Amino acid sequence: MIANLFTVRELEPAILRTALADLLGVAEGEVDAADRDGDQEVRRWDAPVLCTYRVLPLGDLALELDLHVEDGATGALTEGDLAHGLAVRTATSVLRPAGDLGLDSAYWIAVPDGRAVRCRLETIDSDEDTTYRVDAVEEQVPDLPRAKVENLPEVLDHEPIATPVSDAFLATLPTGTTASVQGRVHYALRVWERLVHRLTTAWHPSGRYREDLFQRDLQARDDLEQLMTEVGVEHAENLRATLARLDDGFRNGTEPGDHTDAEHWWRNRRPRSVPW
Repeated sequence: MIANLFTVRELEPAILRTALADLLGVAEGEVDAADRDGDQEVRRWDAPVLCTYRVLPLGDLALELDLHVEDGATGALTEGDLAHGLAVRTATSVLRPAGDLGLDSAYWIAVPDGRAVRCRLETIDSDEDTTYRVDAVEEQVPDLPRAKVENLPEVLDHEPIATPVSDAFLATLPTGTTASVQGRVHYALRVWERLVHRLTTAWHPSGRYREDLFQRDLQARDDLEQLMTEVGVEHAENLRATLARLDDGFRNGTEPGDHTDAEHWWRNRRPRSVPW
C-alpha cells in the first residue's frame, strides 16, 4: 500500500515509528521513519514499513508523509484506517486525499476523537516552497481553529447522485454547446433531478446541503419552464412528461411554504427538513 498523508502537528521519528508499529502490528524495528532531506544512506530500505516525511514550511500542516507498506503488513487496513490510526495514536489530526470526488482540494481529516471530517485544502506556492492552508471544514476540528466551518459547495456538487429520469430523456436530445437551448436543458434537468433525489432521501448521500445551492436548483426549474417553449416541438412533450415525473418527487419531498408565486409553484414550497 502507498499512502500520502499530512499531519497538523510535527511528530518526531520515534513517535511515528511507535505509532505505525502499533497500528500495523509489527515490531518497531520493522518500521523505517526518516526525513526526506536527511541522510538516506542509513535507511533500512528493505523494511516492510517505510515512512518518509517532509517538514513543511509554516502553515496549517506540519508534516507530509509518504508511506509504503508491504501488503502483508497492512492486513485489511485502508488509507482511511491508516489516517485514523495515526490520529488516535499521535493526538494530531491527519489528512488524506478524498479521491472519491476527483477534486484536488478535497481531503478527509481523521480527527483524534474518531471523526472523519471533509475539508478544503489550499496550496500556497512561493519561490521557496509550498505551504498548505485548511480553508474550510464541514465540522469544527480543534487543532485547525482558523478554518471556516461550512458545508462545502464543491463537495456537494460532486457527490455521486444518479439521474436516470433525466438520462432517459437526454439520450434523445443533442448536447449542444453550454449556452445553447440543448446544453441548458442538459444542465438544468440533471440539477433538478439531483435536488429531487436529495429531498426524497433525507438529503442523501451526505445529509448536508446549502440554502444558496437550493435556491440555485430552484432557478434551474425556472429555466426549464422557459426552455420547454424553446426546445422544439419534437422534444417538448417528452420534456414536459419528464418534468412532471420529477415534479411529483419534488412535491413529495416538500410542504407548502410562505411564498405566493403564481407563475412558479415550486417556489411556494419548502423542504420538510432543512439541512443547512
